[in-house]
Formats: sequence, C-alpha cells, structure tokens
Amino acid sequence: MLIAVSAILLVLGVLAYRRELRWRPAAKGGRGSGVGGRGQSPCLLVLRVVVLLLFASIFIGAVLSRVWTVRPKRVAILLDVSESMSAVGAESAAAAVGQGFTLPAGTKREEWIFGDTALRAQASNPKSQIPNKSQIPNPESKIQNPKPKIAERTRIAAALKTVGKTRPGAVVLLSDGQDNGEADAVAAARAIGVPVYTVGFGGLAKRNLGVERVMLPAVVYSGETVEVQVRVAAAGFADEKTRVRLRGDAKEIVLGQSMAEQDVPFRVVFDKPGRQVIEARADSMMGESNYADNVRSVVADVRPGRVRVAYVTNRPGPDARMMSRALASDERIEVVPVVAVSGAMSDERGMLSAEQVDVFILDNVVESGSPALWQSIAERVQAGAGVLILAGPDFSPGPSIGKVLDGGGGRGAGVGGDRKGTFTPELTAEGRLLPWFGTGVIDLSSVPPFTGVRPFARTPEPLNPRTPSSVTWLVAQENKVPLLVAAKFGKGKVVYAAGYPLWRWGFGPEEKPEQGTALSGLVTGVVRYLAERDTSPFWLQVEKPELYQGQPVRLVMRAVAPDGRPWTRLSVMLSVAEDESSKSEIPNPGFGNHNSPLVTPMTETGEGVYEATLEALGPGRYRAVATVSLTDTALGRTATEFVVAEQALELANTGMNEGLLKAISEAGGGRFLGTGDGGQRAGVGGQGSGVGDSPIVLGTYQRRFVFDPRRAVWAYVLIALLAGAEWFIRRRKGLL
Repeated sequence: MLIAVSAILLVLGVLAYRRELRWRPAAKGGRGSGVGGRGQSPCLLVLRVVVLLLFASIFIGAVLSRVWTVRPKRVAILLDVSESMSAVGAESAAAAVGQGFTLPAGTKREEWIFGDTALRAQASNPKSQIPNKSQIPNPESKIQNPKPKIAERTRIAAALKTVGKTRPGAVVLLSDGQDNGEADAVAAARAIGVPVYTVGFGGLAKRNLGVERVMLPAVVYSGETVEVQVRVAAAGFADEKTRVRLRGDAKEIVLGQSMAEQDVPFRVVFDKPGRQVIEARADSMMGESNYADNVRSVVADVRPGRVRVAYVTNRPGPDARMMSRALASDERIEVVPVVAVSGAMSDERGMLSAEQVDVFILDNVVESGSPALWQSIAERVQAGAGVLILAGPDFSPGPSIGKVLDGGGGRGAGVGGDRKGTFTPELTAEGRLLPWFGTGVIDLSSVPPFTGVRPFARTPEPLNPRTPSSVTWLVAQENKVPLLVAAKFGKGKVVYAAGYPLWRWGFGPEEKPEQGTALSGLVTGVVRYLAERDTSPFWLQVEKPELYQGQPVRLVMRAVAPDGRPWTRLSVMLSVAEDESSKSEIPNPGFGNHNSPLVTPMTETGEGVYEATLEALGPGRYRAVATVSLTDTALGRTATEFVVAEQALELANTGMNEGLLKAISEAGGGRFLGTGDGGQRAGVGGQGSGVGDSPIVLGTYQRRFVFDPRRAVWAYVLIALLAGAEWFIRRRKGLL
C-alpha cells in the first residue's frame, strides 16, 4: 500500500512540477529568477527536489545504512560497599585500590559504588575520592515502604547492568565476589560488550554446595513417568564430582570453582496416589560451610493414574452404548465389563468385589433381586467410592440405593415422582466453578433439553463443590427444578442426574468432529470428581522455611480442580503477617511503619502453580495465607508459616569468592587482576604493571545508523512539512 501511494504521489509531483523544474535565465533588469520563468526563487526548486527525492526513495525502498566504531575514553571503577566487605575489613582496602588504580593515558575515571543498588559517586577528576557508603543517601528513603538500603545486599549483576548502560570503555570491579542477587552476574558481564576486570578482596571464602529447588508439576499421576528438576548451587570446588540423589536414583555432577547453578533432571514413577514428600539430597563435600542446605523436600500431589468405573444397568441399550463411548474418550478412565442386572441375577462372578472400583454408574436401575449386589455397592460408596446415578422413567431405588441418596439419614429414597415436559439445563453459581463447564467443552445452549425429570428431594446446600455436602450444579430454566445434584454418603461422593435422557448429549457438532461431545465432557468430569478423595484443593509452601534476614521469600501454591486436574485461571491473593509474639520494636521495612499485613497477588507460572516473591523481610515468624477465588466467588484458603532469622543474608557467607570473580572477568573479556588486600595491588605498581603502566585495555562499541523511508514515520512528516513550506512560499510570492 505504501509503495502504491508513493508511486502515485511521485507521478503527480513530477507532473505538477514538470514546468517549474525547468531552469530559465533571469530577465534583463536583474529582477526575477530563471526558475519557471515566473520570478521563482531557487528555494522553491530545492524544496520540490527534496520532496520528489523522498517520494522516490519510498517508492524504490532505498535503505541507507552506516556502521562505525566508537572507542569510549571512560573507565568505570565499580566499588563493592556491601556488609560482607565491611565485615572482613575489605572495604577500605578496596577504596584505596580504586583511588590509586592506574588507567591508560587520556582516559577518564568514573567512580561507582554498589551493594543493593549501584550509584555514581562524584564527578571524575584526578583527585577524586570514592566516598564511604554512609555518605550516600538512600535514593528511596521517601517511599512509604522503603526497600533495603544500598549495602544490605550484594547484587553484582544489577550493578554491572547499570554501569553497562552508560557505555564505558572498560569496567573494573572491586569486590569480594559474594553475590546474593537473583540475576546471573556472569551473563551480565558478558552482555556489557567491553572488557570487565576484577580485583578480589577478603580471604578465600569457604566452599559450599546446596540444593536450591525441586521442581515438578502441580499434579502427577500414579504409574506415569514424571520429569523432576533438582537445582543445585555450588561454589569453591575445583572440578570436583558429587552425586545428587532423588528417590533411589543418583546422578553425578561436576562442581566448578565459580558460583554456579545447574539443573539435574530425574525421571520418577510414583507407584501409588496421595500426597508424598520428595527429598532431594546432594552428597556432602569436605570443607562445606553449610551442610544443612544439602537436602530439600517438596510435596507431590499424586493422583490416581486410572479411574476404574463399573457401569451397572438393568436394560443395556442406546444409553449404554453412548455412555461407553463417552467414557472411552478419556484415557485415564478404565471401564470394567458392563454389569447388566436383570431379574434375580446375582453377582455370582464376583465382578464387583474382585476388582477395585473407584466409581459406579447406575443407569436407570431398578433395585430388585440380588440384594447382596446393591448392598455391596452402597457399602463401597460409604467407604469412599463414588457413584453417578442416572435417573430415568423406570428408576426405582430400593433400600440400599435409597440409603445412598438420602445420605444414610433414614429419610426415605429422596427421589420425587416422574415429571414430563421440557427442562432446559442452566448452570447455578456453584456449577460455574466446575472446570468441565468452564472450558468450552459443554455449550448448554446447544444441548437438547430433557424430556423428563425425577427430582432429588434432598434439600441442597449452597456450598463449595469440594466440600462434603449437598449442592446443585444444574437447574431447569423453566421452573428451577434441580437437574444435577452432588451429595455425600459416608466417605464417598454421590452425583444424581435427575433429568433424562442424558445419552442424547452424546451427538457432537458435525462441523467440529475433533471436539468431544457434551456427554463425554460431563461424564468424564463427573467421574474424575467422584474419584477424588476429600483432600484440600489448595496448599501453600514456602521454598525455604528458614531464611536469612534480607533473603527473598518465594512462596508457591498448587491448586487442584474438583475433577483432579490442575486448576488454572484462578485469582489468588497472598497475605503475609508477622506473628505478634515475634514482632520487633524496630519497624519492619517490608510492612511499612505500622507493621500491617503485606498483601500481594500470586502469579500463575504453570498449570495449577501460583507463585509470589517477597523481598527482604525483617527477622521474625510469619504466617502466609493464600485466598483463592474464581469469578468473584471465594473457593477457599490455605496457609503456611516461615521464619526469618536474625542473621543477615550478607553475613551468611564472607570472604572472597575468587571463582565467581574469575568467571566474571573471563565472560567480560578482561582479566582477574589478583587480590587487592594481600600486598599485590593490581594497577598500583603490583604484579604485571608498573608506574604508569595500566593493565586495562579499552573496548569498542559498534554504532549503526539505518534509514528505511518506508518504516520511518518522520519521513512522511517531513514530506508534509516541506510540501506545506513550499505552498506557503509560493502563496507569499503570489505564485498560486
């Protein structure tokens, strides 16, 4: 489109200016210009030519590109003023080295200090002095909930990124290498693009190995292989080997000298359902500074791999075929041979007792004959199995099924008389919370209405569908008669479908043959719901129950829907409050001046997995509560506790992390210049440098200018301005 418009405008411009573009000599007498023979000025000719050239460049798509090299003459001296430096007396030594560091001739010194944040010190001059951290005001002191001051944590990566944005010719990092930021300092040094030199301070730090995280899905299934990632962090090891163990499996890893993290993959098969504790362990190494972090545990929610369903009916027919097809659409549902009960047939084959059945489907049954069979079904539901009862015109419960329907309260069968008519299903508020109605699989506006109904006489209670009580999911639009009701019998769950015939929902849309039918969506969802045991759908965990002061707190909540699948698209608000008995007299920086609870939303990072990270809480004991809702309907809450110790994160590890400093300089294309507090002062007359001889080599940046007229908005604006100027000049000269 732009090319076509530009071509049309170019042609029109040439036609409009074809006479004016011809140069004619000025008339005698010195008055007038030779442009067009009408006394026009050369300025008009220039404007017209520029406009036509811009149109032509857009038409032909000419792209102008130029690349050149820039060599900055600035060197950034980056001084670590964190608490870990002060604790070992290395800060003053680093400041002395920074002030006397020898730089290449003609370069400009630019001094920075950093801890939690990086700040430019003062204007560079030959006599500049790097200030002490106490002289630098907290730039965020006016914020209501102030963040930690500049020196309460060490974020080397953030400091390198901040300095790198100023485009220096080289960076000199003076630090102990004790980094406790979240970003990768080595990657930050590599991204700067110019040499990064490091000088280490403090004695050599003790080495340490720890398990940082154990990552697995929110829901796993028994009998299936699950990918589990164990994140291991190590520092101070010179290519030494150790093993990481998880549930009887062991993987060998190589530990490097520099601080680094690596993910160790495991493939785990859980043999039985239930919540299980998974423990990941790294074999201890000699000389570790902390052995307690070599082990980390996480809870896995293991669901049944396959749900075994027994289908019981007196009259197998079209409904049985449709139901079997719907059940077969879910690979996690296994149907035992259909049990057809007729007349005085008894369960002689032991079909229901020999196999473990999770869910029974009773389709329009008549409880007659074989009382031991019906009593067995009722007893197994009371013990924890689920049952889906499909009503019909012939449905006739007896003592056993009637007991299941009325909850064992002795109030009778709980089923009203048969009604004929039109009953269009409509979701209740509780029904909208069910995932099989919320995923678009079941469109109630397209399903056929029921032609009959056997109402469930038991009065439902409007509670959460996960609670062990009676609740209505579907009602009839015409008269609000309950059509789908969930209840409880002993330890088992009961779902009663009052409307019939349900099998007519089994005809799927012809235009979408790959989409499941409404019957398959409803039946598989209800069967999964009935197979679920009464466990909390939500549970909240803190990654590390005991943390150092200043260490970020990472909380993870996992959510399981009523049908056992991960519960997605939930709204989760996290509230963290400090235990009254552990509150200190000093205001907690994470809670403002009044120590009020901290409230923040949790973000869904995976299917059914929600996370939130809190920065630098003060010492004390805390209680975190996650409140879960869906479409403004409260679903429940879950809570956990954690402790923040008095010891600061900055002082958890002290000394020089030489491995990390070397890795930073190597990634940045510079060198590790040795230690600055042990007699070797790199760049100050130390090894490898003499007076006036600097070890620093400046880097360069590539600059590029690209002009693409088709994509440059300002080119079209310029055309409009030039054309307007030309029209204005012509009008002033009376040439219009």
